[in-house]
Amino acid sequence: MDDRNVRKIVRGFNRPESDLLAEFSKLYTGIIADAMGKLGIMQTSMAPIAPGMKLCGPATTAMGPDLTVRRMAIDLAQEGDVLVVAAGGIRDYASFGDGTARRMMTKAMSGAVIDGCVRDAAGLRKIGFPTFCLGTTPKNYHYPSYGDVGAVNVPVICSGVLVNPGDIVVGDDDGIVVVPLENAKQVLDTAKANFISETALRDSWSYYPPFDVEAELLERGYSFE
Repeated sequence: MDDRNVRKIVRGFNRPESDLLAEFSKLYTGIIADAMGKLGIMQTSMAPIAPGMKLCGPATTAMGPDLTVRRMAIDLAQEGDVLVVAAGGIRDYASFGDGTARRMMTKAMSGAVIDGCVRDAAGLRKIGFPTFCLGTTPKNYHYPSYGDVGAVNVPVICSGVLVNPGDIVVGDDDGIVVVPLENAKQVLDTAKANFISETALRDSWSYYPPFDVEAELLERGYSFE
């Protein structure tokens, strides 16, 4: 935890344009990660609570698992934001549940990314709120623990990735990728170009196209019998 940001509450930050977000929402995490040189990918343990969940939106960040800090972050969030909770990878306690998710849905927030566990998994699946986390446990963090220090809308490390408020967070069945806001337009242009060429190539396959790798394997010392 960055001591310089402890107990700091930042009310506002720059967010990406809605058109930019709409374009990112059409892409999948793999093609975005490719355009970023495999950077910005959260650890493989970060997964959706149910298959098929997707999210895309600017990050509203909460440093630490403290309940009151998370609530402040949600109060300050805007429509379309993704709550990113840097809970430090804690698996012994849950840092999110369906009660909070239902409240976030009334603000039309895009989802939550929790670097820790959640509870009320069945409830989260029932309402379909996009929730990405490290796992589940019935034991929540707030009781009996209380009053940990934290911060809102400051840079955080979430599941191994630096997330700044306003960065674009994209999630799907493959995991979470974070696009720095300052690089978003460049990443989008590259990812869209790759997506178009990739789609055209795959749609062109009417018969099996050989990979044609024999020459490479021979050059690398493989023998064929």
